[in-house]
Amino acid sequence: MLRATDRLLDLDPDGAAVECRALLALPEGEVPGKFCLSLVTLTRAEDLDDPTPEIDRFLGQVEETIAAATAREHAHPDEAEVKLLLGLAYGSKALAEGTRKNYLASLQAVREAQRRFTEALQLDPNLVDAYYGIGVYDYALSRLPTLVKPLVGIVLPKGDATQGLKEIEQVAEQGSYLKTTAQMALLRLYGGEEEKYPQALRYGRELLARYPGNPDVYFATANVASELGNLREALDIARRIGRQMEAGQSHFGPDLAARYNQLLGKLYMDHGEYATAVTFFDRAIQVPTPPRYRWVTAWAWTRSGMVFDLQGNRDEAERRYRKALAVVSEGAARDMARRYLDTPYRGKDRPPS
Repeated sequence: MLRATDRLLDLDPDGAAVECRALLALPEGEVPGKFCLSLVTLTRAEDLDDPTPEIDRFLGQVEETIAAATAREHAHPDEAEVKLLLGLAYGSKALAEGTRKNYLASLQAVREAQRRFTEALQLDPNLVDAYYGIGVYDYALSRLPTLVKPLVGIVLPKGDATQGLKEIEQVAEQGSYLKTTAQMALLRLYGGEEEKYPQALRYGRELLARYPGNPDVYFATANVASELGNLREALDIARRIGRQMEAGQSHFGPDLAARYNQLLGKLYMDHGEYATAVTFFDRAIQVPTPPRYRWVTAWAWTRSGMVFDLQGNRDEAERRYRKALAVVSEGAARDMARRYLDTPYRGKDRPPS
């Protein structure tokens, strides 16, 4: 299962499927093997502009996993690892149901996942991996919009972001099954809204060494290095993306061109090289972009608008913010464009290098 997880995190679903089928052939391997194959399907869905058919297929597979694991749970109620696997299966189901906008089913699955993780720890307090599910739950529930929290609170207890991060950190340092999964989560969280860049960079460096086939790790780690003022390291990581694109490596195809140029623009913008930044932002805007990467185009318009604000060209900045708002996408880029369309961007304090 660990080998399969490594393959999945390195975006090698074919290799992971081989390990999953080997699991199925082992005594008592039915439940983890079924769950493993469902994760292969979910990983493949991430590369599709329309993942709906694969997500539907995953939901069918994960229901089979839950049925098999529940039967095992009834026969062996004291097995903490079965509870852990059930928690992971229900948690994955919750995410998939959420993407399909089946919100009631998603909430029910979250509740079942939380129950199984808690029961796993009651049976085996040393099963550190169970804290991953609890930590993700605590963090995610604490970050729900204010208007939604009372509705969710009817069926789920409230979350605690600080506690959630501590729980995920515990798994990232001490976990057996989910250690690298937790590290991947912390790279995204600490390199994103939490803005804990030193911690994120530590995880990013470790993950880059372990998963050189996953472009998301490169993009996240380069961004974090830049936020810490380390342009040289950030550019080195970005250029590794470029070299793999030139070599035609799997998952580093032409569909990453806009994302790659937008990253370079962001790195040069962070360090005050505005003319170079706009050149790369414009390239990101101009290259063909798959629908799943429309958010990249929105960021390129927004960040280039921020550059023009810094240069005192308010008319061009406003034009670019409006272009960002016209992109059919969701996410922080549009929110930021809307904010700076109302109030010009004046920059931010840079962290020490």
